[in-house]
Amino acid sequence: MTKVTCRLGWTFTTILVFSMIDADRSLAWDSKHGNPTRPTHTLLTNWGIDHLKEDFPELAQFRNAIVDGANTELHELKTSDKDIKTGHAYGIELEAKRIEHLGTNEGCDDVEGWWKESVEAYKSGQKDKAYFLLGVVLHMVEDMGVPAHANRVVHQGTITEFDNFEFMALSNWKPKFNDINKADPGFAEPWKYYDFSQKWTAEDAPDYKDRDSFSKTWTFASGQERSLLQNRQGRTCHVVKWTLKSAAKALK
Repeated sequence: MTKVTCRLGWTFTTILVFSMIDADRSLAWDSKHGNPTRPTHTLLTNWGIDHLKEDFPELAQFRNAIVDGANTELHELKTSDKDIKTGHAYGIELEAKRIEHLGTNEGCDDVEGWWKESVEAYKSGQKDKAYFLLGVVLHMVEDMGVPAHANRVVHQGTITEFDNFEFMALSNWKPKFNDINKADPGFAEPWKYYDFSQKWTAEDAPDYKDRDSFSKTWTFASGQERSLLQNRQGRTCHVVKWTLKSAAKALK
């Protein structure tokens, strides 16, 4: 296959994929509105819940609310109609909250504020709302597991501004769990895992400064690129578990 043919093939594939997803915002790990078949935010969140549900059964009880929160996109762009509708189901005006909690391209500047609202809802007996808001915290923590987010490489989930690492992750769930090179720092406040996640990812990919430099597909990825994707998925799973454990203890 010639380089021209190959390039045309990937261009067509890229257009096809983006025509099938709701690609109008910063994707990071893909969410259910952008990838309804196997959203990565759902996979990461469910992995954490599944590894804690025996010790903290309430996490499993409110799994749907946590997963819904983890799949909301509340960055610097206006909240989508789909996410606004989801927020209404939990009695939350997500666009106002996105602005209040200072959404950014990489995440947000007030993760602590999202967590405080979760605690307030829990104390008032609104557990569905509390766990949904915990899911929002998880989304931000999970996004910091992506090199472009950790290194503040500006991008969007559009055909001209997407990040190649995220594009590959969209169709490849291959987490590696035998190379977890950090231990749980045991934060009493779960929002603190946001910075922890960012720093761990930046250490794994310190030179990730260009969203176009990474391979788009598993087939043509180098061994180093494949390893980075797998490690980032596996390590982010663990940060999710640690964040959930911290939250479950705090909400008791």
